[in-house]
Amino acid sequence: MTARKNTGDRRLRCAIVGCGKVATKHLKAIRHLDKTLRLAGLVDTRPEAARSLLAQARIRASVPVYQDLAALLAADKPDLVAITTPSGTHYRLARQALLAGAHVLVEKPLTLSLEEADDLLALAAERQLQIAVGHIYRFFPLVQDLAADLAAGKLGRVLYGSVAVRWGHDQAYYDAAAWRGTWEQDGGALMNQSIHALDLMMYLLGGTVCAATGQIGQLAHRMEAEDFGLATLQLDNGTYCLLEGTTATDPHRPEASFTVLCGAGEVRAGICAGKPYVRVRDRSGHNLTGRYWRRFLWQTWRQGGLGALARLGNPHSGIYADLADAIRANRPPLADGKSGREAVAAVLAIYSAARRKQTARCPQDADPLVSMRGFFKEP
Repeated sequence: MTARKNTGDRRLRCAIVGCGKVATKHLKAIRHLDKTLRLAGLVDTRPEAARSLLAQARIRASVPVYQDLAALLAADKPDLVAITTPSGTHYRLARQALLAGAHVLVEKPLTLSLEEADDLLALAAERQLQIAVGHIYRFFPLVQDLAADLAAGKLGRVLYGSVAVRWGHDQAYYDAAAWRGTWEQDGGALMNQSIHALDLMMYLLGGTVCAATGQIGQLAHRMEAEDFGLATLQLDNGTYCLLEGTTATDPHRPEASFTVLCGAGEVRAGICAGKPYVRVRDRSGHNLTGRYWRRFLWQTWRQGGLGALARLGNPHSGIYADLADAIRANRPPLADGKSGREAVAAVLAIYSAARRKQTARCPQDADPLVSMRGFFKEP
């Protein structure tokens, strides 16, 4: 392996593995944070996809392109490897990067089994490396302030929450890639489209899932996994969460909505057709939303000025900024590997509950995703 040259450039050198649609958001984040991060290479089995990504981003600098991660690691030593490939490949690629001494940022879900997740967490701890997971909802405006105030009891005791993810896709979406909607490489509406929202709900509710009931179905698509799921979740701090996730809705109006009900107020938030909204009220009906926006915008301006405000439209910039600080401060990132593992465990427990037709304990009954094979062929 070639050692990194000491050029005096203290920026973290980043490599992106997988040059599909989501990689554009990673590349945008690296460009936003050009005083902290530098693009060191791209990896894709289709080199033309990597070159197209660079052209779209109008990057004229010479950036090496590799067809597999092993080739990149043999030629270079990046500080950080971002993995944006299909879910079933996350474990193998993240492990490869960690063994090479790189921190990793893994798009959701972290893995498709708890055994794989635990192996990555243990390896990172052993080598004193950081794992971050691409749970972008934690980096939406106001979310961190709301989470802190909910934890401090400023809206009273947190009682329960509900979340609905109606992230419609047509059949062509699943037909475009053989791995989509499969139990071995992807999962369905819960594991792929809803895990972001479930992670956010656990963050806001301040607990982790300890028990789950669930049902899944196929409503509108030809695929191996589900395009619809419902779950009731019990958290270890005594709160509850209702989850709905589906891809059987209008593809032109993707929607995720969140509600947290407390003893002295409530939070309602979401995003619909690309437009976010947040409403915070106390029990008397007084609107507290403006107070949160004023505080958030002032904090953001004070920390980074116009540049920080401009980055709000790309939550991946928040993930990268937080991860870079975590690496330098030797602290866990906000969306760390442990929380990524907890989100995977929760979804696997829902699947297990649906398969067993009984309440599943979490994480004890959170079986690997491949255990769902043949579910919709059973009588």
